Amino acid sequence: MFLFQIFLFLITVILLSFSINGHGKLVTKNFKNDFFSDFFFGLIVVSFIVTILHFFLSINLLISSFIFLFGLILFFKDIKINNFKFLEKKKIIYLVVILLLMPMFISQKYHEDFGYYHLPYALALLEEKIVFGFANIDKPYVFNSIWLNLNSIFFLQEKNFDFLTMPSFLLFVIFIIFSINQLIDKKRIENSDYYLLVILFYFILKFTRISEFGLDLPAIIFSILSIYYFIKFFEFNEIYEKKKIFYFNLAFSVFSILIKLSTVPIIILTFYLYLKNFKEFKFYIFSYKFLFIYLLFIIFFSQQFIYTGCIFFPTSLTCFDVSWFNTDYINLSKQIELINKSYSKASDIYLPKEYLENFNWFPFWIKRNYVEFLEHLTTIILPTLFFIFFLNKKETYKYELKEKKTIYFFLIINLFFWLNFSPVYRFGVHLFITFSFIILLGLLISREFSKEKFIIFVLIFLIFSFSKNILRIQKQDEVFLGIQKIENLFLLNNNLNNEYIKIYYPDIENNRINGWQGRLCWNTPFICSFNGLDVKKKNGYLIINKIKN
Repeated sequence: MFLFQIFLFLITVILLSFSINGHGKLVTKNFKNDFFSDFFFGLIVVSFIVTILHFFLSINLLISSFIFLFGLILFFKDIKINNFKFLEKKKIIYLVVILLLMPMFISQKYHEDFGYYHLPYALALLEEKIVFGFANIDKPYVFNSIWLNLNSIFFLQEKNFDFLTMPSFLLFVIFIIFSINQLIDKKRIENSDYYLLVILFYFILKFTRISEFGLDLPAIIFSILSIYYFIKFFEFNEIYEKKKIFYFNLAFSVFSILIKLSTVPIIILTFYLYLKNFKEFKFYIFSYKFLFIYLLFIIFFSQQFIYTGCIFFPTSLTCFDVSWFNTDYINLSKQIELINKSYSKASDIYLPKEYLENFNWFPFWIKRNYVEFLEHLTTIILPTLFFIFFLNKKETYKYELKEKKTIYFFLIINLFFWLNFSPVYRFGVHLFITFSFIILLGLLISREFSKEKFIIFVLIFLIFSFSKNILRIQKQDEVFLGIQKIENLFLLNNNLNNEYIKIYYPDIENNRINGWQGRLCWNTPFICSFNGLDVKKKNGYLIINKIKN
């Protein structure tokens, strides 16, 4: 029976990939595209559709089914052109990749933010159309993410959320296959391909659990795609290819920012490409194909305004005097900064303000994080060095990475931004990978690339990931496709009863058996909040204001 479920899951993964790919073709149809770029754009298009629909409707199973069905129609409508180009070559390794990564989805452990705000956010989209003042429910909703909008359409019937991590899983799997395809499908390996090689080895070895994904990995993958296309831009001379790659770079940069605002400096590379090629691009960015990117940007920040009363964070300059605006939002960035800079290690020594001054935080932060950094950097560098060791030396070679100084400048600016606002390793994965790539590139270019050895290394690393998950599954009391769940009891807040909606909060006393997770909302009915809230309704829309203590 379980094997049959695995088979159905495999079919589901394939069909969902086809559907998302079909949506992507709405954007890429005027480009010489491929399955992978269509898929990446498909995630952007579906996120755009869900975000717009939620302005007017709650997201239900019927809407989700229609979105997926429409994508499949678009995919199969164009099937004869190039959708199956990569399958026609009978690269069985792609199916092997899916099968070896599939155990990640079996009895998967939730990540720490899942029951905190990922699941409650998705429930809100299912139960209500867009809510004015949504951020007043809890702090995590102040910094919005378009990826959470996308997650909501992966609910199953009766609010079963086993597939809620599916978009992150699909993105990870398709990115792995995309990277493999780029390295085995070409006669000549370019710098951009070596960049993917370094990332590929690291991703397979380090990201072996969906519980490690969160919102960070999708943002990092799209940031990496943006950097990849920046490097690739200088490997072409044809203006058509350059314009296409610039478009990809811009779209993936913007989407990574909308997933996670901490990636905002990624747009520097796009600005550089535009200014360096101003003569060719000065009017190009006004062509109709860019309208989708601009609309995505506008729609997202319109949602941000409806949630908070502000357009951008953490500045008060874009906040408006609307009833649902809360001045506490402005101080939230400092609270997060203290957490990210390990203030808990020095709370008995410094006051919060003193801790952030004059880099007082730096030694405490180093002490708290250096082991994690060493582990990750080792996992980035060592596998590539082992691979290089087994390659034959070239008789002659020329080291050339165009715009190397620009990439260094980009990394320095990003690292300063990262250190200043959010020095947590997982927020800067793309930076450390890119820096490691530059260090390793000279060695990679000095060797003859071998597709056979590359595939052997990939399979060994995939088997390592597979084995870790099989050992994890064997320790589970119950084996199933989906997410391990926490069943938290909850209480009705009788003091905040109103005619429009009920407000609940976790029953902490009776949830002690669940540890610190017992304080989280999980699948408590919407609205779940510890805050004092004033809920009103106007023209069919809920308006939530926070009651000041």
